[in-house]
Amino acid sequence: MMQLLLDVAVLVLLAGLILRQPLARARAKLAARRFDPTRYDLPSRDELDPSRAGPPLPKNAQLELMALTDAASQGDWRPAAAYLDHAGQDWDERWHRVQLLGEIATENGYWLTQWSQDRPDSGDAATLKAYVLLLTGWAIRGSGLGRDVPAPHMRQFHDHLHAAVETARQAATLAPEDPGPWVVMVTGARGLKYTRAQFRSLWNELTRRAPNHFMGHRQALEYWTPKWHGTDREMLAFGEHAILNCAPGSPVAGIYLYAVAVHIKRQGKLPTPPSARRKRLLADVHRALNQVPEDNPYLPSLRHLLAHRLSHSGMFDQALDQFRRIGPWCGATPWSSSNDPIVAFDTERAIAAANAGRRAKTTQGLPENDSTKSREGGS
Repeated sequence: MMQLLLDVAVLVLLAGLILRQPLARARAKLAARRFDPTRYDLPSRDELDPSRAGPPLPKNAQLELMALTDAASQGDWRPAAAYLDHAGQDWDERWHRVQLLGEIATENGYWLTQWSQDRPDSGDAATLKAYVLLLTGWAIRGSGLGRDVPAPHMRQFHDHLHAAVETARQAATLAPEDPGPWVVMVTGARGLKYTRAQFRSLWNELTRRAPNHFMGHRQALEYWTPKWHGTDREMLAFGEHAILNCAPGSPVAGIYLYAVAVHIKRQGKLPTPPSARRKRLLADVHRALNQVPEDNPYLPSLRHLLAHRLSHSGMFDQALDQFRRIGPWCGATPWSSSNDPIVAFDTERAIAAANAGRRAKTTQGLPENDSTKSREGGS
């Protein structure tokens, strides 16, 4: 009889531990209507903007982009060349500018063709040309599974990727220090079904030039996803490796968030049961992203993913910190996949605020989770 009672007690305790966080979230959702974000140093609901992940570019940067877009429409490539050149060896910023110019070139590529003809020794022109071939090829293929892609489209996709990789190799010869051409090759590798040995050879060349290249890591992660050439375990291991080897000021630790998101989408659950290890990894990502300069182009989207994952992991204090840093912008994943991004964003930050700390709960009268009650009872 005593053993039976002990077994029941253990089961009750385990059930309480398992249900504690969902119950806390449920209570917070019910109280969200009473949530006053301004009391937590958060923007009001009326200020929330679902059109962007983060603040717009500074006015001078917007004017620069408008000027080079106008010049490109007239076939003048020189402002675009200067735009890339001004990024120097800030490789994340440089690649971000390649991405912006790639969007312009897919609409009108005459200026890029002219640049390549006028400056056949330009590594920047060759890198951008390779990137545009990559974009065009992937647009033909689409984002679905390979079995759903029509055979003619798949042939065009492979032709574009082969051309992109060949052009990227030429760019790498012209600009041997630039990791950009290797980002193109790493991206093309999964579509061209490179072996792991072939892929690692490209990856080593990229990281030798830029160990913390964010988009290089983002594209490499895709290679290791189960959709392409890896497994859940390899994908998650790659994300954890990014955290452990992230340099101060780099956003590359956030790659782990993408790995977890892919796993949840595929499996419908977290990689493992709630654990101290996973929370330590998220805490490391939290600290790493808080060291990244605010003008880093990849930071806003990462903050949204991190705030969401922290809140769902019961790390409410860190989640609230991220929501404060995000500000009014809510046009990003995961909120953008909701029917109403503003409501989804506002509800999640209400949950974080409701559970973040004793002072916030006392001020708002929002529900407390069991762990807070235990701390208060022991004081």
